[in-house]
Amino acid sequence: MKEIFAALVVMFWTLLIMVGLTFLGYESYAYFAPKYRAVDNAVFKESEQYNDGMVRDLENLQLEYMNADASHKDALRAIVLHRFSVYPEDKMPPNLRNFYNELRSGK
Repeated sequence: MKEIFAALVVMFWTLLIMVGLTFLGYESYAYFAPKYRAVDNAVFKESEQYNDGMVRDLENLQLEYMNADASHKDALRAIVLHRFSVYPEDKMPPNLRNFYNELRSGK
């Protein structure tokens, strides 16, 4: 009888330790995952592919805006301003920076 009781106590404590470690794993993931994601996001935004792609996208928007007629320019202006606002100005080439500043000033 003592052996059975001892075996049940050992199984209970083993199960309790397993549940505790699993919970600790989830809690540590919840704590560290946002930090890992923030670092991944910062590395991604500093990558050459991201910066080249954004500059290319902004140049395409500039070209679309310049080739649009007056009614389309009004519609495109808000889209262009929003897309430009998410990219840092100091990373833009001078022609895009000038275009963005002209749009912001209402020219």
